[in-house]
Amino acid sequence: MPRYVRPNTANSLERVINAFSNLTKVAIVGYLNEHGPATRSEVATALEIGVATAKHNLQLLADEGVVLQDPPATEERNGRRVRYTLVRAEVEQRYAELGRALGLATSGE
Repeated sequence: MPRYVRPNTANSLERVINAFSNLTKVAIVGYLNEHGPATRSEVATALEIGVATAKHNLQLLADEGVVLQDPPATEERNGRRVRYTLVRAEVEQRYAELGRALGLATSGE
């Protein structure tokens, strides 16, 4: 049986893939880009997904630095709702990295 050989690509490309690795994450990024900051409940309702699914994927996006949490996870929240904000510059950077990896021209290049 052939062994899996990982292609020689930059770690930054792996960050791109992690950030946009499923349709739910992509939909959340699109929603936040279009509508601005939102709670996980608002995201779940708008995308017609479960709140737990929204929470899980928003946390993954936050861990990747694609969204910011307000208040941040490092603060006590005491029942306050967390609002998630898209870090547009991070999304644009990762989008450009994907374009370069695929050999596609990106704007400004």
